[in-house]
Order: sequence, then structure tokens, then C-alpha cells
Amino acid sequence: MPASVETDDVYVALVADLASNGLPIAIMGITLGGIGLFVAQALSQAVLFAAVAVGVVSSLCKLGLIVLQIRRQERGPLAPREARRWERGHILTTGGVAIVVGVLAGTVFAQPRVELQMLATGLLFGYCSGAVTNLSVRPCLAAGALLVSAVPAIVSAAWFGGMPHGLLATMFALFLVGALQSVAATYRVATRQITMRLDMAALARSDALTGLANRLGLREAFDRLAGTGEERVAVHCFDLDRFKPVNDRYGHAAGDALLQELGARLRLLLGPPALAARTGGDEFVVLQPGIRNAEEAEALARRIVHALSAPYHLGGETVSVGLSLGFACAPLRAANLDDLVRRADAASYAVKRRGGGVAAGALAVVAPRIGAADAEPGSVAC
Repeated sequence: MPASVETDDVYVALVADLASNGLPIAIMGITLGGIGLFVAQALSQAVLFAAVAVGVVSSLCKLGLIVLQIRRQERGPLAPREARRWERGHILTTGGVAIVVGVLAGTVFAQPRVELQMLATGLLFGYCSGAVTNLSVRPCLAAGALLVSAVPAIVSAAWFGGMPHGLLATMFALFLVGALQSVAATYRVATRQITMRLDMAALARSDALTGLANRLGLREAFDRLAGTGEERVAVHCFDLDRFKPVNDRYGHAAGDALLQELGARLRLLLGPPALAARTGGDEFVVLQPGIRNAEEAEALARRIVHALSAPYHLGGETVSVGLSLGFACAPLRAANLDDLVRRADAASYAVKRRGGGVAAGALAVVAPRIGAADAEPGSVAC
């Protein structure tokens, strides 16, 4: 199997794809039950009846697992640890079916009855083709299923038969090698496609200049919030005071560099689950979930002001900008993003008219001038 480093997002997407093969599993379960019962009756071996029962039960369990996983995924994406539990369920149920296919095929090819060998060949090829098609997103699972199901038939045909069976065993072995290679190739393609899809989704939710979230990313992050009845959420809205003179005096490249540095400072300042978004040219929103009171929101507002008001070093020039920041809080269960942004925005504009700063309706940091030497010390007022 190919060595590949999967990110958690890619891994979760690959495990999610295991829930998309319900129909092939149902067809395989019916086929395994029918052929298995026929072979068991023809050979009058009680162990084969037991094996068939195990195979059918494993198929039913896998179908049930798929139904439950689909229902779970309808509520949102899996967490990596949760995805591992679902994968273990697929390993157990797939292993049960693969073992029964191997037992049936190995038993039949030890017998001289050609009609049973034809049925076993069809069953084995059908199962292996399904494993390649439906399980390759988890290559170790697919490879294990192929080996467990095919190796007993190969060994049995080579050991108990004559020259034709030896050729058949050689053909099975060559097909098995080809199937393993197909699993590896399919896995690589699936991983690339999922990675590309996730990258495009991330681009759609992020601001290209700063790397922060954009409006879509902000809204989706807010919609995913969940918490207890006591938890509150705060939204901080701010824009930069006297940012336009930076562009006018030093050029738009310097303004872009300042915004990029500002985005880096925000990422360094904020830890999960808080999130920063750029919603306009020099307009930003910070989402702060999981707080207990407005004092926590005010404390973060002051840290944002302190961190972003520090001078910026741009191509040999040192410049400073001020902030006009407003924040609003609400109980998480009753919170509405548009309402919180509207209230925080109003506080931000109110404080901007007073010279720049913050408010809860507002703290206030006076906007410094363009040069570091001219920068005025900030003041905060609630």
C-alpha cells in the first residue's frame, strides 16, 4: 500500500465514503447466502452452513452500520476520533464477510466438483471486484479483504488440483496482485480528489490576502456553534482608523502588507474556538464563543486593541493604525449572527465618531498618526 500522510479532514472524508456502498453490500450478502447454502447442501458440511450464517449476519451488520453512519453524517461531519470508531466497525463486518468467502472458496477448490468451482469462482471474483471498487478509500481494509478471501482459493486450487487447477491458481494470484495495485492507485486518486475538494472549500471560506475567514466562513463557523444554556457568544467588529493614509502615502502594496501582518497577529492572539474574519477592505469580525459573561468579551477586546495597535514595520517604514472596535454578547441558544454584528457595528461606529477605540458598546483607543514617532498613546474607556 502507498505511504501517505492523511490530514484529519481527508481521513474523515475517506471514512465517510465507506457509507456509500450499501447496495453492493446487499447484493453481496444475497449472493453469498444463496451460493453458500447451495454449496453447503451439496457438500453436506455443517461447518459451511455455520460459515454462511456468519457471512449473512456480517453483511446485515455492515448494512446496519452504513445506515447508522449515514444518519450520523446527516447531522454534520465526523470528528477524527469518531471516524476511527466507524472505521473499526467496517473492519469487523468486512472481515466477517471476507473470511466466509475465503472459507467457501478454499473448501470448494479442494473438491473435484466443477460446477461448485464455477460458482466459487464467480463469488470470489464478484467479491474481489467489489472490494477494489468500494473499499479502496481505506487501502489496508481493502487489501486485507482481498487477501483473506482470495488466498485460500489460490492455495486450495494449487494443492489439490492438477495442471488446470495450477493454472487457475496462478491466474488467481496474478489477478490478486493486479487488484492490490488497483487498490493503491484508486486510493491515491481518491486522496488527491478529496484534498483538492477540501482545498477549494477552504478557499471559498477564507480571505485570500490575510488567510482569515471571509463572510461565508464566519457564518458557517457561527452556525456550527453548540454549547450549554449558560454559555454566551460575543462578536467583535472593528475597522482600522487612518488606514487610508497608509495606502496614500506608502502605496497599496504597503497597505496589503499591513493587513497581512494584522491577520498574522490575530491568528497568534486567538485560539480555538475563537475565529477572526475579514469582511471588507479594513473591516474585521472576531467570533468569541464559550464565554460566561461580558467581562471575558471585554478582556479579549482589550487584547485585540493592544496587539493590533502596535507599530507595523513595512519595508523600512514604521507605521501605526488605530482601531474602532465594538462588541456585543448574547446567550448562545438565542444568538443571531446578524443581530450581533449589527449591534457590534453600531458600537464600533459610535466609538469611531469619538476618535477611535472599543465599546460594548465600546472601548476606545485613540487612532495614532501614520509614523511611529508621531503615534499617540492609546486610551481605553468603557
